[in-house]
Amino acid sequence: MAKPKYGFVQESNAEMGVKMNENIGMRNSTFGNLLAKGIRVVTVPPLLITGMLVILTVSLDNFCSSMAQMTLAVILLGLVPILAYPIQKLLPRGGEVREEQRNMAFILTFAGYLTALACSVVGNCGRELQYIIVSYFISMSLLVFFNKVLHVRASGHACSVTGTLYFLSFFLGTPAVLPCILIAIAVVWSSLRLRRHTIQEIFWGSAVCLPCILASVFIL
Repeated sequence: MAKPKYGFVQESNAEMGVKMNENIGMRNSTFGNLLAKGIRVVTVPPLLITGMLVILTVSLDNFCSSMAQMTLAVILLGLVPILAYPIQKLLPRGGEVREEQRNMAFILTFAGYLTALACSVVGNCGRELQYIIVSYFISMSLLVFFNKVLHVRASGHACSVTGTLYFLSFFLGTPAVLPCILIAIAVVWSSLRLRRHTIQEIFWGSAVCLPCILASVFIL
């Protein structure tokens, strides 16, 4: 057999094909991870809840009795919980970063929702907004109980997303159902893709939310 010129080793078509497939696979993997991270960012509960409040305020009459009430709801339900991420970076690191962020998010979210509940009672806010606030507060209380007392990991992200998409579908009707289903599928996929949660954690997070929504109907 003749030797290749200049001492270069010629690759077979099969070897070249394998390398091309590996490169394509790496590019697809990178794109998939970036897409999943993007979905996680835009559906982080504080942002999603804030978007829901804005949409419902614009779409429904008398959803908020005043702009001040709307602003306070956005601050307590949206801004306060998201402060967990910058605050965690300022604290001394004593463990795994993701777990510290999760714990801080639980603390601030509970504080924000509790304050929102108190303000909704004292401020006599609209029934629709109070229904949402009570549901979120009960859900958050059960999340803390599941995660910290029972030591059953339930996804707070899944819980908040489930509640938010339910409220949009409930108040806006049929036109909102399909977009909400697609968002829910995207959130589940991104969480599994990035291994932020298992399917069991997503299930428990969603399961915690739905009974709380029904319970709030009887409370109000």
